[in-house]
Amino acid sequence: MASQEDSEMSLEELSSNQELLIQLAYPSGMINYATMILRELGEMGVDSVYIVQEPKLSLKFIGKGYRGVVLKARWKNKIVAGKILRVDSKIPTLVREAEMMKIANSISIGPVLFDYSDHVILMEYIQGIDLDRWLNNISRDEIYLLKEVLESILTQTRRLDCISLDHGELSNARRHIVVRKDLHPIILDFGKARISRKPKNVTSIVSYIIHGPHHHKILSMLKVKDFPILVLKNYKENPCEENFKKILKELNLISKNASLND
Repeated sequence: MASQEDSEMSLEELSSNQELLIQLAYPSGMINYATMILRELGEMGVDSVYIVQEPKLSLKFIGKGYRGVVLKARWKNKIVAGKILRVDSKIPTLVREAEMMKIANSISIGPVLFDYSDHVILMEYIQGIDLDRWLNNISRDEIYLLKEVLESILTQTRRLDCISLDHGELSNARRHIVVRKDLHPIILDFGKARISRKPKNVTSIVSYIIHGPHHHKILSMLKVKDFPILVLKNYKENPCEENFKKILKELNLISKNASLND
């Protein structure tokens, strides 16, 4: 094992290190559950997991939620993210979430799903910062960056609406969107996603933009004084492309002189 801050440990080594092994059973540390997770990781072909030395020796967790924890690992010579079902989760399995990810992946949205089992999802490792921090850090003169990211997010949510896949948690977008260095935003965490006749992805994101924690900064940068709620209501009632373009226009993300058929 290397002495770097971030190093790798094979599953075989992990199996004989109980202090680290029980961390697979978050938060209780149940050895039987941890052993089951280790077996599922092995069956999917995971080679190793990442560990950190500071502040104490532990598995490299890159995310913790109320349904699962996300581990940095290596699989088929790729760095991946492994979502592990929490011991105290109210859901019995991650299979449904993986199936929703498959549907999102079919239109190139979300982290790429590599494999899954009852209690583990292996997916693309996304490097970036969460939307909340990205919005907090952006300079007020970087309007072109803001427009690029917001238009991409809205376009992705529009595509989700078009296939009737409702993410379910985008009203709190800061926790579920990561912005990569190349400015491509990735929608994460499809744990509450479902097929719906009335998906609310676009309307949830617009609500976040005009009412969320950064709405003053966003609307000021976009030079939007009063967003007409009727435009959002019209999209809810008739989520057609024309009404979506009207939302983009009112947010000054596309020119108000642009044709609705463009």
